[in-house]
Amino acid sequence: MTQITVGLDFGTHQTKVCIEKKDGAELEYKFFLFKDRHGIMQYTLPSVMQLSHDGRFSYGYMIDTRRKDNIKYFKQSAFQTTSQVQYSHMDGKLYSIWYLANILFDLEEIYGQDFAIQMGVPSDSSHLDKAKQTAVSIIVSAYKLVEDVFGNDKQKFLNTTIDKLRSLTKIVPYSQQDKDAYGILVFPEAYACLKPLIKRGKIATGMSLMIDIGGGTTDMSFFTIENGKPQVYDFYSLGKGLNFLTGADGPSGRNTGPIIKSASEIDNRRRTIFVNEVNNLCNKLVTHLKTEYGRQTKLYLFRLIDALKTRPIIYCGGGSTFSTLRIPYGGFRVRQQITPEVWNAKAVNQIDDIKQKGLCPILSTAYGLSISVANDNISRLPFKEVFKSLRGLVEEHQPTMRKLGEAISRDGFDYGTDYDAFK
Repeated sequence: MTQITVGLDFGTHQTKVCIEKKDGAELEYKFFLFKDRHGIMQYTLPSVMQLSHDGRFSYGYMIDTRRKDNIKYFKQSAFQTTSQVQYSHMDGKLYSIWYLANILFDLEEIYGQDFAIQMGVPSDSSHLDKAKQTAVSIIVSAYKLVEDVFGNDKQKFLNTTIDKLRSLTKIVPYSQQDKDAYGILVFPEAYACLKPLIKRGKIATGMSLMIDIGGGTTDMSFFTIENGKPQVYDFYSLGKGLNFLTGADGPSGRNTGPIIKSASEIDNRRRTIFVNEVNNLCNKLVTHLKTEYGRQTKLYLFRLIDALKTRPIIYCGGGSTFSTLRIPYGGFRVRQQITPEVWNAKAVNQIDDIKQKGLCPILSTAYGLSISVANDNISRLPFKEVFKSLRGLVEEHQPTMRKLGEAISRDGFDYGTDYDAFK
């Protein structure tokens, strides 16, 4: 029996969908294609809605991009934290239900109702449960609108005015029963791109960072490779992405399209703010690592600093296509992008076209989400386990002042304040 898993990368600027077909031992991956206003099939659907003068919605490419009242950023509104109050005016959950219902109509037309959705959400480790519940509530509500209210009649849905649609839409509260019944799994976006690495073992043993620069958020995960597989220690989400970097965020933002085409659209002042905030997160991570390293070993601290210099930051997401945003952070110096080589490329139906268009970093999250797994319970180890293989090790010789001086001049760190770590 063929099993179908839908990887749903619901993005702030654009949404991507990847389909996994599993027939016994055979695997096939195919990206869902959306028709734009010119009849050309595209791998992404702009996360934009437009209300016509007669009160009906159009979605994605069925949009006049010149209109200033286009509805966008509803995904950020639905998943917003207290730091994202600029979206509090919008009923993001309701718009998200309608937008995803529009996609569900198309999926069910092709695949029926026999598929499971695996969706990504922007979240750090401390807010994941809440983000999961929000995602399940939105998807279940969209399912019920498609199947129970409109009976899979998409045209009827599109012909329904906003007032009528509002009265017909019930926001279903989260329940584990609904989550299980619809086969919904939810993962942090920072984790989703790791799933191909888990399958393929394409990164060398050691510490690594994954940074996914999306439209509305930048999501990060810190992990190590152990026995050829990633082990996650923590993940983070910053409420700034391309919409912030271009000045397009919020109701007063300039009227940009859903995709930026040139690095010149990135505001330099905002880039500085963005870089500082990402670097602050990464520096906190490195400080945490230095603390655990000092507690568990008596090795020279500069060994850790030198090790970080050889470890990669792996970039993905739309923002990663701009070299000005792929920079070193927090002591990590090696920069990589997600490429088709870390995918199971032979099983990806449109791989040649994707390579030619340079879309791999943009489609990576959807691809990772489509890889079917049994559950969405993410195993995270405490930071103290990062250095378990080094625990109790002691340097053979105490450091000389010459060694300390060389370390200071080489790395620019104040090793004097960290001298305990050398003892």
